[in-house]
Amino acid sequence: MKRFLPLLMLTRLIIIFVFTSWRLNAQMALPTFQGVQAVVHGLYSFSSHTFTNCDETGRQGPTLAECKSSYNTVWEDNTDFFNVVSQGIQEWTVPVDGTYRIEAYGAQGGNQDGAGGKGARMRGDFSLDEGDIIFILVGQKGTDSYDRNYSYQGKSSNDGGGGGGGTFVVKKSGDGVANAQAADILVIAGGGGGKTSTYSDDVNDGSTGTDGGDTYNNGGGTNGGGGDDGQSDGPGAGGGGFLTNGQNSASGTGTNGGKSFLNGGKGGTATGSTYDGGKGGFGGGGGGWHNVLVRSGGGGGYSGGQGGTWADGIKGGGGGGSINNGSNQSNSGAAREDHGQVIITKQ
Repeated sequence: MKRFLPLLMLTRLIIIFVFTSWRLNAQMALPTFQGVQAVVHGLYSFSSHTFTNCDETGRQGPTLAECKSSYNTVWEDNTDFFNVVSQGIQEWTVPVDGTYRIEAYGAQGGNQDGAGGKGARMRGDFSLDEGDIIFILVGQKGTDSYDRNYSYQGKSSNDGGGGGGGTFVVKKSGDGVANAQAADILVIAGGGGGKTSTYSDDVNDGSTGTDGGDTYNNGGGTNGGGGDDGQSDGPGAGGGGFLTNGQNSASGTGTNGGKSFLNGGKGGTATGSTYDGGKGGFGGGGGGWHNVLVRSGGGGGYSGGQGGTWADGIKGGGGGGSINNGSNQSNSGAAREDHGQVIITKQ
């Protein structure tokens, strides 16, 4: 009996060793398995970001340096993920396949006493793929007119403001902004027209419809085109659309329409020398006219707003039109009282 005792003990030791080794291997493998599951899929971590004008104002958009200074993200320093091209259009790379909610706001027009035409708000959901490149043009507020020597019927020196820029979110499909197609549009929110004393919210605020605001004789832009000038007595210039520029003022004094998205979206110039109308905001805002007669610029957007006219009094510029190609839409006009913005959220 005693001779079998060492053999029994040896058998037990072998069993304990094997069991212990199995448990150790299982425990060592567990962290490796969990680590694989914790890897962030896609190009970089992303939940939501608000794209802004990066503190730039006026006719031209921000630089890459200005946006990097304004944002605080894990991806802004890598130009494969984020860049600024075409005089201020931001270029963002989608980090991972999925549904993204995009909410775009057009910019406000140049003010009279703090009340230029308001920009539209357009929101929709979009299915995007990892590596898609998205152009984002954030509209900038139209500038107020500057009164050098102005006294007429008690009107404010801020009459004749520039049109507000539209805000554009467009998927890149070609070599650059100039080659974008209408089919690439995700969402565009129209900017407000510059305000003057005679003003109508229905015409001068950015609209959820595709046509630009019409101030005189059916001059609002349609089907992605720029708006006409005001067509009478030194009119304000038209706002730029997606496809074509806004019309320059017939006055011939340098009051020019806003550029289309395809042409870079720069805001229009305004009158100078003795009197100075407001300049159009980046995003296609039209330039305003200001002398003893004052008319504001049209807002930029999918279709540009018409410039203001003197025909029936001192008129503000028409607001820009909008378009939304997303699902689960929520849209509203007259929604933004400042520069535009774009909020993108991973769903």
